[in-house]
Amino acid sequence: MAFRLQFMPQAVGVLSACQPAVRERVLHELGAIFSGPLLGTQGQTAGAEHSGACLLPSGFHVHYAVDWKHGLLHLLELKSPDDELSAPLS
Repeated sequence: MAFRLQFMPQAVGVLSACQPAVRERVLHELGAIFSGPLLGTQGQTAGAEHSGACLLPSGFHVHYAVDWKHGLLHLLELKSPDDELSAPLS
């Protein structure tokens, strides 16, 4: 099953702020991950939704949700490695 990727505004903003080479790498990594292990259809029920988070090889953190019924992959949040470094320590 092919999925349509839908970016939430926050994720679009993060990608827009990246240099073109970084943006291309992140999009390639997203494609590689979401076409394989995270979207394996084994054990999925039609209409079920799945959400989670993953770390891309480039260091970007991704929060996503899969809508199996409508064939949508929602990219909910994207955090760059720089965001993690600039976050205040608790």
